[in-house]
Amino acid sequence: MGFSQDFLEKATLLLLTAGLSGFFVPYVLKQIDERKLKEQKIIDARRLQEQKEFDARKLQEQKEFEANLIRENNVLEAQIKLLENLSKSLWGLQLLSLAVSYYKVHPNQERYEIALKDYDENSWGLFKDVRCEVSKAARLVSQEKYDNLLTFFKDRLIKKVDEKLMYLIENNASSEEWKDHYDWLLYRFPEAIDDVVTPLAKELKLASPTAMFNKLSAADYPKPSN
Repeated sequence: MGFSQDFLEKATLLLLTAGLSGFFVPYVLKQIDERKLKEQKIIDARRLQEQKEFDARKLQEQKEFEANLIRENNVLEAQIKLLENLSKSLWGLQLLSLAVSYYKVHPNQERYEIALKDYDENSWGLFKDVRCEVSKAARLVSQEKYDNLLTFFKDRLIKKVDEKLMYLIENNASSEEWKDHYDWLLYRFPEAIDDVVTPLAKELKLASPTAMFNKLSAADYPKPSN
């Protein structure tokens, strides 16, 4: 039985198409799979890099946070020490100078000479300590509070305490003058200390280390031992 030319051509085309399909389809699918795998690798690599960058940022942020926390703690400790040291030195000066006046107002020459020697030997160390704390305050408190401390040091400590005491001694001051100075040291000077230290503590949001000395009466105030 013979086949027409048209049939043979169609059959040949069909066979060729089937052959080509059997070869190219797997090839194309393989190329698609390889391309997808390559794209997935690129995506995975990008995600890995992004994760590394994210982890690095988080680590840096954590380090910065810890460093800031350490700095804040150091500043807080310095502020606490500032108030403690300042208050301790100021009250030390107050008691040293008060003792000298006390033994003039309540005459006791022997005790007066001991108190004066004690003041002479120890006061300048306390003045130095106060001035050092004032210098530290320049980087720990506001400009206003620093200026207040500096003015207090000059006008209260140097002029009203030390220079006034030297004036009384060198000019053989009267009992009334000694009494006025004694009263100022006993009543006004503690108020002046509180007026400069308490606002400082409030600014730093710390309890005032001078609270125990507030509003002491003459009867409550400790007197030098006889």
